[in-house]
Amino acid sequence: MTYRLVVPPSIRRQIEKLPLETQRALHALFRDLREDPDRHSGPYGLEDDGPVRMRSAGRAGAIAVVLISDLSVTVTVVSVQTPLAD
Repeated sequence: MTYRLVVPPSIRRQIEKLPLETQRALHALFRDLREDPDRHSGPYGLEDDGPVRMRSAGRAGAIAVVLISDLSVTVTVVSVQTPLAD
C-alpha cells in the first residue's frame, strides 16, 4: 500500500533553505516513507503501534518527525530538524 505524503507549506519552505544534498536525501526518505513508513522510521518517544502514530526518521543531517495514519493512509511531515551549525 502506498501512503500519501503531506508536507505543509511551512515545512516545504524550510526544506527549500537546506543544502541541496540534504534536500535530496529528505526527498529520498519521503519516497521510502510512502512505501513503508514503519520500516523506514523509528519510534518517536514511546513505541506506538496503533493506527495513528508519531515516528521519526533521519538522513543526511536532517531528522523528520512524521504522523502516520493507517486510517487515512497518509504520512504527514510534522517537523524537520537539522543540527545547529558550530
